[in-house]
Amino acid sequence: MLGDREFTTEEIAQICGVSRPAVVDWITRGTLRARLTEGGHRRVSRAVLSEFLRAQGYRVPREVARERPLVFVIDDEGAWRASLEESLSRDGDFDVETFAPGTEMLLAVGEYKPDVVVFDLRMPGVDGYQLLDALRDARDEVGELILVALGTHDDELPIARRHGAQLAFAKARMKLDELHPQLVKLVSDEQRRPMLQHAHERTA
Repeated sequence: MLGDREFTTEEIAQICGVSRPAVVDWITRGTLRARLTEGGHRRVSRAVLSEFLRAQGYRVPREVARERPLVFVIDDEGAWRASLEESLSRDGDFDVETFAPGTEMLLAVGEYKPDVVVFDLRMPGVDGYQLLDALRDARDEVGELILVALGTHDDELPIARRHGAQLAFAKARMKLDELHPQLVKLVSDEQRRPMLQHAHERTA
């Protein structure tokens, strides 16, 4: 089971539209509960931040409100969508939503800001590489997405990685149960990323 995501003071300042010192002051005064890391950084759990935002009258962003990482599965084959949804949902680590290719899927990515997008590189009317480029270029609007490409042929996989996919699988050889542990690791690493960045800045 994935641990509850933690937010940095910088992230909270951005969510609340205030300065980072203001967030630190909330923590110092006990208005906002936080833990102190071994490196001396303040971290606020998702549940605590959600409660704080509601109590203070702030809008609660979806990435704070949801308890589990959200995965979007995009494929024109209904059987693949259903199989991936069942496999990724089984252990309760992820919330999974499935989509056929189309405008609804693109709008949902912008609205719900999923943590992970798993998609077929070859779908009617959708160029998977262009989708990769679009999601990468829209990171300011949709956040840092973990992108997983599903290809038909092996030679598509390195191209997908060059376009920004963190993982790429050939559908013909992919075992459904191998995706889940890799996504758990990637999401866990992403949750720790702000902490590691700040630790590096302190030693630089």
